[in-house]
Amino acid sequence: MNKKITASLMLAAVTATMPAFAASNSAQLTVSVEVVARTIMTVDSEPGAVEITATDVARGYVEVPQAVLFHVRSNAINGYTMQFEPIGYPFSRADINWGNTAATVGEDGTWLTRPYQQGSTAGALNVRLMISPSAMPGSYAWPVRVAANSL
Repeated sequence: MNKKITASLMLAAVTATMPAFAASNSAQLTVSVEVVARTIMTVDSEPGAVEITATDVARGYVEVPQAVLFHVRSNAINGYTMQFEPIGYPFSRADINWGNTAATVGEDGTWLTRPYQQGSTAGALNVRLMISPSAMPGSYAWPVRVAANSL
């Protein structure tokens, strides 16, 4: 038993003195990180269809307040764009308002540019759909399609 204690003490003493004999080395290390810009848009609600009455056709448009409710989360320091697909018959265009920003979507589509904002941004698009003069009253598929992408 005495030999085991002596061997343990001897091993502890040798181990404790080892760092004193070890050489010290240093090296410079450079690390770089690239954060990929990412923008995610979630559409919370939008109409599946829009009903056009004879009164709407005579007036030339139909108002759809808070038509599209959505959230955008982006880490893109340069901001992001909201892109709107082209509008087709029986609509000649869509006038879209989001807060103080307005866009007109026609047969070529359009986009809105938004600055970087930390966290998630909620929004509601108010839409006025301009109706073609030759349109008939009825139910039509919702014409406004929107997506968001980082700049």
